[in-house]
Amino acid sequence: MDDQRLDLSSLDRHGDPVRYRQRVSALAAAAMTPPPHPFLHEFMAWGRGAVAVGAVLAAATWLPVWSSARQPQVTASRSVDPVLQVAAWAQAGAIPSDANLLAIAGVPDVR
Repeated sequence: MDDQRLDLSSLDRHGDPVRYRQRVSALAAAAMTPPPHPFLHEFMAWGRGAVAVGAVLAAATWLPVWSSARQPQVTASRSVDPVLQVAAWAQAGAIPSDANLLAIAGVPDVR
């Protein structure tokens, strides 16, 4: 056992009644507030991470589309073999426009 005495003067309501009422009011207000939902914090934390991962995946998915937004150029339709031109487009991952496909097929300019 310990011979030191405990100081319980802070619990004396007659010593400082204003301070005692403030402490009791603060304790009662803390007891009256509802506890936060246990899953709300976890949901928000996981939700932020999921949105960040989704944004990165969306950017990575659309990056090739944005980089190949330039239309492939057809040089002279008669000087380039159509098979080689289509293979070059496929290797570069480019999507030719309708006009480029018609030009490589030898169709005259239709407007």
